[in-house]
Amino acid sequence: MAHRALSRATPWLLLILPLLLLFLFLLLPYLLTFYYSTTGATIGRLLNVQQVGLKNFQAVLSSHAPSFLSVVGITAVFTTGTLVGSMALGTGLALALHTVSAGLRSALLAVFLIPWVIAAVIIGYTWRLIYDPAIGLANSALEPFGVAPVAWLTEQASAIAALVIANVWAGYGIVLLVVSGALANVPPNIILAGQVDGASYRRIVRRVILPAIRPTFLLAGLVALVSGLNTFDLIYAMTRGGPLYQTETVALEMYRLTAQKGNVGQGAAVTVILFTVSLALAVTYVIIWRREARKWN
Repeated sequence: MAHRALSRATPWLLLILPLLLLFLFLLLPYLLTFYYSTTGATIGRLLNVQQVGLKNFQAVLSSHAPSFLSVVGITAVFTTGTLVGSMALGTGLALALHTVSAGLRSALLAVFLIPWVIAAVIIGYTWRLIYDPAIGLANSALEPFGVAPVAWLTEQASAIAALVIANVWAGYGIVLLVVSGALANVPPNIILAGQVDGASYRRIVRRVILPAIRPTFLLAGLVALVSGLNTFDLIYAMTRGGPLYQTETVALEMYRLTAQKGNVGQGAAVTVILFTVSLALAVTYVIIWRREARKWN
């Protein structure tokens, strides 16, 4: 009897440590963030803080330097560019690799995934050098075409475009990996049937392959979307939100309020807003993904 009870309890005992770690490193920080978002906490005072209700959220939403609305707009443009670019590049490379032999595909996949495993800070500083108006490779590549040197990171439009390109290069690897895995599970007979009917590869991709991997494609899009929305280190390394907050995203605003101004309460409020938006987008995406997955099951 005791042995049977121990056998039943063993799985739960083995879960204690993982659940404890999950609570300490994931759930507890979220709970503390929600708590501090309603307090007047600062870097120098994290204990015995005064409750201020929703005043931190009001202060954040009504800020003017920069305005939170402009920060949200910049974040939306940056995230959308990252999503579209990552999905296009990652999916395009996955489809191209799908046409070569398995051995060559594995070797090329390992090469193409290198940017994904490099620290974002290193990528950010590398691309900052690439965009340097004096010694950068970007201007050197355009010089033979008669294009005058461009100060990429000093104007808002070019700076945001430069950030999007760098972030796409850093993050397309997850899309490439997920879509490549989905392509490996596409039944070869349906592709062969399209070839027998005389369809071009482009038509087979559009009418057969992409519909077959659509649920996984949407899942890759969710990962790229949330990743772009939460990007901080790459942007900080390249522009630090400048010039004059013109590349300031919600993630950088959170850092500026907390680390630079020392206002933990308002920084936590921005974090709660970012978390809520990310959660809403994730839930919406999952609902769409499950609906699409049911169509193919």
